[in-house]
Amino acid sequence: MHPIEKEILLDEESPVFKAEVKGNSLEVNTANDLEFYIVRCGKALSNLSGSMDKARLSLTLLNAKCLDSISSEERPRSALIEMMVENAIIRVQSIYDRVLILANNILDLGIDNQFIHHALLVTNENIVRYGLDKPLKKFNKACSDFKAIRNRVIHHDRFTEEQFDQLSLIISADHLAKAVGRKGIADEDVLNAVIKDYLESKQEELSSYLDGIEARLHELYDVMLPVYSHHKEKFRKK
Repeated sequence: MHPIEKEILLDEESPVFKAEVKGNSLEVNTANDLEFYIVRCGKALSNLSGSMDKARLSLTLLNAKCLDSISSEERPRSALIEMMVENAIIRVQSIYDRVLILANNILDLGIDNQFIHHALLVTNENIVRYGLDKPLKKFNKACSDFKAIRNRVIHHDRFTEEQFDQLSLIISADHLAKAVGRKGIADEDVLNAVIKDYLESKQEELSSYLDGIEARLHELYDVMLPVYSHHKEKFRKK
C-alpha cells in the first residue's frame, strides 16, 4: 500500500468517519469545501485502488483450474479462454482512465469525467505547474502495449493473436467432434497441457505488464501526495 492511500482514505478530517445511517444505507455529508475535496479525492482513489485489485484478481483467475471449474460439455473451452483473457486485458487497461480522474480531482481541475483524456491533462497548466505531467506521460507509456488490443476488444472485434487463434480452432474442432459422437482430434492430456501452458504464459505476460504499471503508478503517487496536502491547506484557509 502506498502512503497516499492511508493519507486520503483514512484522512482524519474526512467526513467519511461521520457517516450517518439513513434507512438501510450510510450517507456521507460534507459541511464545507475542504470536506467535499477530501471526499472527491477519496472516491477517485478508492475506484483506482479497486481497479488495480480487480486487475490482479482477473490475472489470478487466468489458469487451467479456474477454466475447468466453469467449463461444460455445452460450451467449448476456447470461448471461455477468450473471455478470461479479454477480461484480464480490459481490467488492466481500465486503470489508466481512473488515474486521469484521480489527477483531475487532486488538482481540483473541475473537468467532467467524460471529457477527461490524456492530452487534455498533460498540457493543463496546473498539471504542469505541480509536476504531474511527466509521471502521467510515463504512466501512459507503461500502459501503451495493450491499449490497442483493449480498444479493439471493447469497441470493434474480439481478442485475437496467432497462438490463441490456432489453439481456439483446435479446441473448437475437438469439442464439436466429441459432441457429434466422433473421436476427439487431439489427445486429451496433450490438449490440456497445451491449454495450461498457454494460460500460464498469458498470466505471466500480463502480470509482468501490470507490475510495470503499478511501479509507474507509485511514482505518480509520490508526486500527488504533497499536492493533495497543499490543496487541503488552500481549502482550509478559505
